[in-house]
Amino acid sequence: MTTEYLSDEKIISLFWQRCETAITETDRKYGNYLLSIAYHILKNEADSEECQNDTYLGAWNSIPPQKPDMFAAYLAKITRRLAINRLTSDARQKRIPLSKIEPLSDLESFLPDSSNVEGEMEAKRIAGIISSYLRGIKKRRRYIFLCRYFALYPIAEIAARLGVSSSTVKKDLAKIRKELGEILKNEEVIL
Repeated sequence: MTTEYLSDEKIISLFWQRCETAITETDRKYGNYLLSIAYHILKNEADSEECQNDTYLGAWNSIPPQKPDMFAAYLAKITRRLAINRLTSDARQKRIPLSKIEPLSDLESFLPDSSNVEGEMEAKRIAGIISSYLRGIKKRRRYIFLCRYFALYPIAEIAARLGVSSSTVKKDLAKIRKELGEILKNEEVIL
């Protein structure tokens, strides 16, 4: 028996109507997906469930005025941001080792200070450049990049999923970072 879900357009319409059914339908359709994103980052079931619930609140507070084209990606972005914020907060409070945030430190040289308007605008420009780059590379390398830097999977897990060695994944990540660095330099991005 297959479960019937509302279309993303109908769920977003419910958010626009401020109907609480929007949250119920979002949970039914995307709950497990969002929970897995949070869990891959936090490695803690209770914290992951809290991020999942906070995602629904984030969607409720942002739709409207937002009307996302890709609802699953929109929700995933909210969940990921919440989980990373929780992880970095816990690291600052010494509840977790900083090594758990290692994938993010790999990209620090590509990320501007987004605590001010200029930095935020530059961050959006960099995100566009990175998105364009990712659309132009081979599917496997894109998968490796997104698993490592979006979902924060450990290198060993990415390697196992692809059936390759960890050193192959590390080499691909190094090439990707180098290529991105060159592209950003050519685009005169100041890091």
